[in-house]
Amino acid sequence: MPTKKLTTIADLPSPKGALITGHLKAFNVPNKHQVLEEWANSCGDLYKINLVGKTFVVSANNEINKEILKKRPETFRRFHKIQEILEEMGVYGVFNTEGSIWKKHRLVTSEALNFKNIKGYFPVIRDVTNNLLEKWSLAAKDNRIIDVQKEMMRYTVDITTKIAFGYEMNTLNGENDALQEHLERIFPMINNRITAPLPIWRYYKSKKDKALDNSLKYLEETIHEFIRKAKNKLDNNPELKEHPTNFLEALLVEQEQNASFTDKEIYGNVFTMLLAGEDTTSNSISWTIYYLAQHPEIVSRIRNEVNHVINGGKLLQSYNEIKSLEYTEATVLEVLRIKPVTLNLYFEALEDVTVKHLFLKKGSTIMLQNKVAQTKEMHFSNPDDFLPERWLKNKCPMTFTNHKPNTIHTFGAGPRFCPGKNLAIQEMVMAVSMLCANFDIEMTTGPEAVKEVFNFTMYPDNLKIKLTSIA
Repeated sequence: MPTKKLTTIADLPSPKGALITGHLKAFNVPNKHQVLEEWANSCGDLYKINLVGKTFVVSANNEINKEILKKRPETFRRFHKIQEILEEMGVYGVFNTEGSIWKKHRLVTSEALNFKNIKGYFPVIRDVTNNLLEKWSLAAKDNRIIDVQKEMMRYTVDITTKIAFGYEMNTLNGENDALQEHLERIFPMINNRITAPLPIWRYYKSKKDKALDNSLKYLEETIHEFIRKAKNKLDNNPELKEHPTNFLEALLVEQEQNASFTDKEIYGNVFTMLLAGEDTTSNSISWTIYYLAQHPEIVSRIRNEVNHVINGGKLLQSYNEIKSLEYTEATVLEVLRIKPVTLNLYFEALEDVTVKHLFLKKGSTIMLQNKVAQTKEMHFSNPDDFLPERWLKNKCPMTFTNHKPNTIHTFGAGPRFCPGKNLAIQEMVMAVSMLCANFDIEMTTGPEAVKEVFNFTMYPDNLKIKLTSIA
């Protein structure tokens, strides 16, 4: 039998571009993820683009993407520019490190986010969710418009800061709003610099670059203050060294025991926790609310499910109650399928490698697209329809002929699978269950006015709602 010919980068199709700059003009826009999706529709699920002489492979092919994720970290690493940009900002953490250094960070991070600790974090999530309930009850009473994306950022910041370093920010009630403002400035600029064709900021600082420097300085000072307080707490309570109560304490214990973590690395991992715990989760909850506002029948079904568990209460009171909300979790999973907030992943080959039928030379860069495969008929029946039922264990197989959960790469896959997945889903289920149990939702603008914006992660811009208390 003849051997199947390998596909090389030279063999790949490419959308029409300019002679010198290639596809830079079309790519260098805020909604670049949608540009990549359009090119996948016209060129197929595997193609190449050129950005001022640099060739990138773009893959919306699920089998290739899954294989690349499995081959990390030995055969593929994150695109070197991601590490370069974050280190330039002073970040050395589990997200942007590679090789043996990553393994060191991963060990502690995974321990902080293991099943036992996730259950232990529930009271934090419950208390912050109660703060959100009280705030939204007042908003409903006053008929006030809520900016969903900003509100969800506050919600997840309050949860993440408490879990990461035991500190109550309470941004939901207007305290420490400065942190919120600085985070909103930092995360989009990370994306801008990673995708910028030239590092102009290294030679000329624009107003945005100067504002970023100011925000990074504020965040660094804030986190180092957390570190100082945590060190004092450990000194005054030596028993905590055997049973650290949060992520920061675990890092400091590790540093004290074998000096394996520098202060820079501790700062970088706390920064990473904020990045992962605040940005991605908040945007996923926001997209869930976007769909709930358009589907009152789903809100009603979630409400009935939650009321059966809480018996006339306002919100869940135990971790075990979360696990009984099958339909609520199905709604969350459907959002992660149809609106993945981590749309594009950038990697480069560490050696010559063949992935399925694609041959990549060492140093080749490849962009993996998540959303395209997750919204294809071959993987999910009626892919453009928002149907939580497809995730229920007792779903009708005649209705959903195609259902391939392994296509979902919102949290990555393989050895570098995101250890925060269970925590993120717990936060999403908690927020959604509280919302549906207590309020009806009205979108103040039409769904078409809500736009996808990609700033490191993808969020719904212009999503404004009003709530009506049902009690």
